[in-house]
Amino acid sequence: MLGFLQALSRIESSKIFQDYQKKNTEAYLTNSVYIQEWQINFYSKRTKLITSFTPDSNVKKKVMDGKNQEFPVLNKNKIKVDITKAIELSRSRQEGSMIIIIQTENSIPVWNITIPTPSLKVINSKISAESGEILEKSEKNIVELR
Repeated sequence: MLGFLQALSRIESSKIFQDYQKKNTEAYLTNSVYIQEWQINFYSKRTKLITSFTPDSNVKKKVMDGKNQEFPVLNKNKIKVDITKAIELSRSRQEGSMIIIIQTENSIPVWNITIPTPSLKVINSKISAESGEILEKSEKNIVELR
């Protein structure tokens, strides 16, 4: 898995992102989702749009409506714990797919790791990307999530 900061660096050095940034100087990094690949999101207060970039061999972008809501800034300089360490800290021994989100909660960058299990449970861990502290951990039956 490509680390978040490496994926972000690949996007930021691409021509497509640099062109986007010239037209959207006020846009900022807000969050990222990993489901088999990174989708890194930037929000523009001016346009009220979220622009998502994926760092595969050709950086791609797509634009979504921000639904007239504000999104917190994700300060990449506060990210001290990479995703590999966050997965290790979550102490999950589960194999298979994961949904990983990095976002800001209470001014802190937080890894939110969700893992479905074969026994129809969902393990969720929230870990500070700044300190590595486990902020929350739960295991719920999928039926409970309705």
